[in-house]
Amino acid sequence: MTKGRERAETVVADDKIMVAEALSVMIEQERSFYRCHDYLRVNESSDRKHNAVTYDDRTQVVDWCFSFVDTLSLQRETVAIAMGLLDRFLSISSAASEALDDHREFQLLAIGALYIAIKTNERVAVHGNFFASLSRGGYSVEDIEDAEVLILTGLSWRLNGPTSLQVATHFLSLIHEQVSIVEDTWCFLLDEVQYQTELAVRDYALAIQRRSTIALAAIFNAMERLTRDDRLELFTAISSIIDKFSIASPIDICATRSRLHVTNAMALAINGNPTLDDASRSSGQAFDVF
Repeated sequence: MTKGRERAETVVADDKIMVAEALSVMIEQERSFYRCHDYLRVNESSDRKHNAVTYDDRTQVVDWCFSFVDTLSLQRETVAIAMGLLDRFLSISSAASEALDDHREFQLLAIGALYIAIKTNERVAVHGNFFASLSRGGYSVEDIEDAEVLILTGLSWRLNGPTSLQVATHFLSLIHEQVSIVEDTWCFLLDEVQYQTELAVRDYALAIQRRSTIALAAIFNAMERLTRDDRLELFTAISSIIDKFSIASPIDICATRSRLHVTNAMALAINGNPTLDDASRSSGQAFDVF
């Protein structure tokens, strides 16, 4: 397992009804308050401003965040939460236009989002002073705390949207007892699903998709690395439950699977092995990615 990547665990619950209800709530959330829109579309057009934030700029921010949490031995899922906050804020907030035309403001919002995610998802505290020191004087503690408040108010304090990994583990929890896959294979599947969802966080085109779409695409892609018998058993089990939930169309899920394959191939080309460690390592730890 790669540095900083904790193994994802399926939800342990005797009452599968509770798991199914929780999954239904997650899927409803992603279709309402926690939706993301294509906020970078204009910036990627020919009419974009010279200093406009791009897809690649966002990826660099994600890589810095992964490097940051790895260095501090925090959960990589915290980055997924942080980028979910940032993407949603930039999708709906009137304050987004300024940040999307200014790299410095975009970076500050990313720090603010990570600051919030650490507070809500980690058992340790990382003070604003620490982030300010990493900016090498670029941002003060007050700047970071102001960004935090701006995001919180812009999102109306709706901070608990589901991540793709959370949705995936709920799906897998529902079928865990239906399949006779050995524990080592099951753990391998969970690790692969986690890796796929981390890839999706880095890719803007995937990050703005529904979390359940990413989750199912990650599961199906991870299943490709199993034996034929295990794949068939898992596919049969998954197929028996997904029609009970309001998920995306098979065409959308297949398109997302293909996009994940491309993203994975690009990561392999950079790293030479199937990890995100090298791709998510920036020069030093200072927040100056542009």
